[in-house]
Amino acid sequence: MAAALDDLLRERLQPVPRHWAPSPLPLAAVLCPIVRRSGQDHVLFVARPRHLRSHAGQIAFPGGKRDGDEGPLACALRECREEIGVPADAIEPLGSLPPRPSSSGLSVHCLVGRLQPVPVVADPREVERVLYVPLADLRDETRWQERTPAPRPGHPAPPPSPHFPCGGDLLWGLTARFVRDLLELLR
Repeated sequence: MAAALDDLLRERLQPVPRHWAPSPLPLAAVLCPIVRRSGQDHVLFVARPRHLRSHAGQIAFPGGKRDGDEGPLACALRECREEIGVPADAIEPLGSLPPRPSSSGLSVHCLVGRLQPVPVVADPREVERVLYVPLADLRDETRWQERTPAPRPGHPAPPPSPHFPCGGDLLWGLTARFVRDLLELLR
């Protein structure tokens, strides 16, 4: 049940941060949206357009770099509005995961929130499509693998990361690490 999961997450997640964790890196925030669909909890992901210069075609959470002096929650909510058309009042923040550095040199805060049933409209400049993956599928340990992603031309090989196939897509890298952090809290 959604209410039971939300209560568990509120208990186990870190509080929603009011300020950014100190870091020498530029700051960014993402939102891990949990939404109820067909009687099950799903995690919403976005597929980045293949024409982007960074993170092209990757599966990610809605999110991006800090704008001005906004805090982590404001940043994540703004990015959700910009990328998938979801207003801030349709998201109930539940807490956060510890920040992690990204391969692109950012310190990323991951907030977790309950997304109310509202229309999701992807901005095609930033999102190719939206994916909903059942939380029960993500909790299936047999579907996860630890692998080293293929290096990009002219770049060093990235470190190993969790990989999760979802349909014809592959969840990996920082987003997969955040999902694994979330799943660890649900054990």
